[in-house]
Order: sequence, then structure tokens, then C-alpha cells
Amino acid sequence: MRVYDDVRRMVGMRGASHPALDWTWRIAVILFSDLVGAVAVNNFLTPAHILAGGVTGVAQILHHYVPALGVGTMYFVFNIPLFILGYRYLGRRFIFQTGIAILGFSALADFVRLHFSAPTDPLLMGLYGGVLTGLSSGLVIRVGGSMGGTDIVSLVVHRLTGRNIGSVSFVMNAAIVLLSMLVFGVPAGLYTLVSMYAASRVVSGLMHFQQRKTALIVTSKPSEVASAIGQRLVRGSTVMRAYGAYTQRERGVLLCAMTHLEIADLKEIVQSLDPDAFITILDTTEVVGRFRQSAP
Repeated sequence: MRVYDDVRRMVGMRGASHPALDWTWRIAVILFSDLVGAVAVNNFLTPAHILAGGVTGVAQILHHYVPALGVGTMYFVFNIPLFILGYRYLGRRFIFQTGIAILGFSALADFVRLHFSAPTDPLLMGLYGGVLTGLSSGLVIRVGGSMGGTDIVSLVVHRLTGRNIGSVSFVMNAAIVLLSMLVFGVPAGLYTLVSMYAASRVVSGLMHFQQRKTALIVTSKPSEVASAIGQRLVRGSTVMRAYGAYTQRERGVLLCAMTHLEIADLKEIVQSLDPDAFITILDTTEVVGRFRQSAP
């Protein structure tokens, strides 16, 4: 099935032509992400006294003082009231997938410990742990869920107040860094900050794996340009009639959504047909409707 629709468009999960397979794939991605997160915490962060962000970091602190309390167990306990809060205010599909992520990580964090030779440098441990935790969170977000914790709180606050959803996570993570400095020393707190930054960059990269753009093309040859875009890029265009205030002439304005990988080809196509065309490229956060995520 073409590697299940090109790995569901790099875990973008657009389209639901195979509902049963979609749900199976989503759950598989979530459980794989839980495994990656458990490895990050157990093999890199905790041995180096580096804390993960959010609820996981709090669970690590408690585990340090009371080793009998597993990180996964405490993570699960802390997420119970947050899950109930999310169930009340957030979508059922989102909270169901988040629940699977919470259960999976809770179990794997307590029972899965891979045995391999890890580096001893705390900076490398923090970077590797941050990259893996970012990969874990980013993949779950890509399939429409979250890892729970402050993600749920942030989304509920945004739903109720309209405030920036990153503010709650920022305050929580700042507190985690300070706790890390108090419990394990200033160097550990700085390594925690490095790890959190690495995680945030990986999540951002996964969320913008294929940046979507909207091109506005002002041209005197709208039909020819639209036809060439359709043939070479396999992209549809919307043609609008406009009137140039400076030239006092009628022009066509094409609106075309595409990925950032196709921008260079678009410029070549337009300029070869109309060297005087005016092109504006806009960042696009979301496209709803029939939109092919990857270039042909």
C-alpha cells in the first residue's frame, strides 16, 4: 500500500481512507514514542541527574528522594487529575490518544531499561536525552495526541482564556530547572536547560517537517501560469481578477498552496512564462481540504 501512504505522510496522518489502519498506526506510533521517551529518561536523563520537562521532571525528583516510587508510577498518578480535566474541556479523540500515551509511558518508564554503553559526559547525556524526549513528544503530537502533563493544562487554559498555550509550560519548566539546581547542583540545572532546549527544537522540527506556504502570483498570463503549475507541480490554483493601481491594467492573481520544497520550482515556472510577474510567498500554519503534503 505504498508503505502505508508514505508512512502516513511522515506521520501527518492526513486523510482517513483506511480508518482501522489509521487507528492501528496511530496507536503504534504512540507506543513507539513512549518507548523512546522511556529510554531517554532511564538511560540518559536520570543517570546524569538531568530532569525532563513538566510532570516527568517532578516524578524524577520524587523518585530521587523515594526510589521505591517509580518515575512511571508517579507520572501516571500526577496525570490522573489532568486527564480528567482534559476530558472535560478537550476533544475526546485527542484525550483518548493522550490517555494511551500516558499509560504507555507510565508502564515503559518503570519496566523498560535498555542495556547499552551510554556516554558519561553529562552534556552529551543531556543532549541525547533531550533529542529523544523531543522525538517522543513530537511524534505523539503529529498523530493528534500529547504526552499529557502540562500539555493538557496549557490547552485547557488556552481554551478557557485564550492565553498563549506556551506560558504554562514555560513557568513549569523554569521551576523544574530551579529544582534541578537546588537538588543536584547548578551544573545539573544548566544541563537540564540544555536538554529542554534540545527537546523543544526537535518538537519544532517535527511540527514543521514540511512547511506549508501560500503563493500569491500577480501576472498578466494567469491561465498559462496556472496550467504550468498544474502540470509540473501537480498543484491547483485559484485565479482572481485584479486591477493594478500603478499600471492601471487588469491582472490575474493566482493563489496556490504548496510545501516549501516546491517554492524554487514555482519561481522558475512563473518567471519563465512572465518575467514581470510579482510573487509573494506567505507562511501558512494550516491547510484544510484536499492538500497533498509531499512533493511528487
